[in-house]
Amino acid sequence: MKTLIFGAGPLGSLYACLLHKAGNDVTILARNEHYKFLKENGIVLFNEFTQQKTIEKVKVVDSLKENDSYDLVIVIMRKNSLKNVLPILSKNKNIPNFLFMGNNASGFDEYPKYLPREKVLFGFPGGGGSRINHIVHYVDSEKPNGKRLSITIGEVDGEIRERTKQIQNLFEMSGVPVNIVDDMDSWLKYHVAFVNPIAGALLKAGDNYKLAKDKDSIRTYIRAVKEGGRVLKALGYKKSYNFKLKLFYWLPEGVLINILKQVFNSKFAEVAMMMHANAAKDEMIELGNDFKTLKNQTSIKTPNLDELVSCIS
Repeated sequence: MKTLIFGAGPLGSLYACLLHKAGNDVTILARNEHYKFLKENGIVLFNEFTQQKTIEKVKVVDSLKENDSYDLVIVIMRKNSLKNVLPILSKNKNIPNFLFMGNNASGFDEYPKYLPREKVLFGFPGGGGSRINHIVHYVDSEKPNGKRLSITIGEVDGEIRERTKQIQNLFEMSGVPVNIVDDMDSWLKYHVAFVNPIAGALLKAGDNYKLAKDKDSIRTYIRAVKEGGRVLKALGYKKSYNFKLKLFYWLPEGVLINILKQVFNSKFAEVAMMMHANAAKDEMIELGNDFKTLKNQTSIKTPNLDELVSCIS
């Protein structure tokens, strides 16, 4: 598949490199000074676990024109940036498939205003990091030399189409595991219920290592996640998919606190969680507001979630 990755952030850059290295026809879209950097230097990746720097000379453009032709456009960017991107995508009538990968608590109703519903599917990347001075600092596994984290994709109606399999194959042949789900909307909403309070807890504590020592804030986080889950269940969203989220309901609070102390006291939390929380406060604020809209449709009280979300500013 001739693929354009729209968004040259940490994970867009990583996947562009992996797809290119596997021999795929991939182009990345970047803007302004970062576009100039990529043209001159290629994509520069720095793995925070291995301390290894790699450079991949991927094709780069600074715009999507109305007559450009790609089989697939993968949009990987913050939720709050999409309002400026959707009108640009809508002008191109040649592209048959758009995969939007990122946080989303508000559903899919906005997208058909710009793109035919049959052209659109959704997903979420694995790993995290930040771009510092044009260099991508990232982790894509939970431990050094661990298994690469999978991406998740799903069609709006839950069907598995030929293009779903083609996209799965595109990534898996490039070394990226793929998980296909039949209710991507629920998956994304539960993911926000899981990660939005993480950002609040991290910012409240100051960093992930301080949070690892803050038993009270970890307890607040656990209770916030449970509150978010109750909101979604009350609204009829049954499938969380996330096994880790289910542990919040199965395990005693004391056991969970000890597990999360170890999770937060890690390089993975520093790169995938703390870096993102610092860099994407605007997105986290929007996600918090979107989730509040969902909560207001119920009578469920969420004091712990409210406390942590208020720490994002």
